[in-house]
Amino acid sequence: MGKKIKMKETVYSLFVLLAVFSIIAITPSAFADHSKVDINMAVGSSVPGCEEMNMCYMPYNAALDPGGEATWHNIDTAAHTVSSGTAAEGPDGIFDSSLVAPEGMFSYKFEEAGTYDYFCMVHPWMTGIVTVSAEHEETGDGEMGGHEMEGEEGMPHSDEHAASGVEDLSDQFVASVTSGVIHHIGANSDDDTLIVHLFGADDDGELKITLNKDIITPFDDDSYVVIINLETVEFEQMGNIIHVEYAAGTDKIEIVGSHVVPEFGTIAMIILAVAIVSIIAITAKTKISLIPKL
Repeated sequence: MGKKIKMKETVYSLFVLLAVFSIIAITPSAFADHSKVDINMAVGSSVPGCEEMNMCYMPYNAALDPGGEATWHNIDTAAHTVSSGTAAEGPDGIFDSSLVAPEGMFSYKFEEAGTYDYFCMVHPWMTGIVTVSAEHEETGDGEMGGHEMEGEEGMPHSDEHAASGVEDLSDQFVASVTSGVIHHIGANSDDDTLIVHLFGADDDGELKITLNKDIITPFDDDSYVVIINLETVEFEQMGNIIHVEYAAGTDKIEIVGSHVVPEFGTIAMIILAVAIVSIIAITAKTKISLIPKL
């Protein structure tokens, strides 16, 4: 009888350990932040053409929190630079990698919120953007962590995603706009909608986004529906890449699919915490060790 009890305790302990390890395995994505981002200098980007789909630096628009660090990896066969500024106006001196040889890398820490354009001085068609957002430090005065975002005053901006615990999924998509910047991308599983929040779209523009089917699934005919200002609009679609034109002042573009899977949000984190507490409570009550005795 004693051996059977010990065997049950051992099996139960192994089950608890397996549950804990499973929770630990999913935790990195659950608590994913934007303190670091890796950007690849794409293979073949030394030849014009990658700029047509914003696939020279990938991801083209990287999201970071203030104090976050971006690391560029040269996976191409040619040397490149990572130089802040634009090809039209030249480098602005904020950061510059000099030449990064193939298989080399360059890192830079962004201390202040803002939008940072950069390009390759050797291959000027190669461009990218790093968006540093302090939205979680927003104060009642409209200042972002003590630094007011340029052009933000008077611009309508929706923060409903923060209230509902929706994660920023910007780093899951390759996206660009011709007017304003992409503030963040959220997902609402209640109505199967991906929401692209824009900031500073003072002129008419176009959104180009490569949809991630792991997050938003198209309808049976591989199509999506796009809504701006509560109205369905026409758009161009090539596979999972869509082009959407929008009017000046647009602050939100909704893309509807058949299913949306947002990142591990607030509710899931609460469930995770409850699960951990329950395991500890049950273990303490039954006096079963998490580590089985051999």
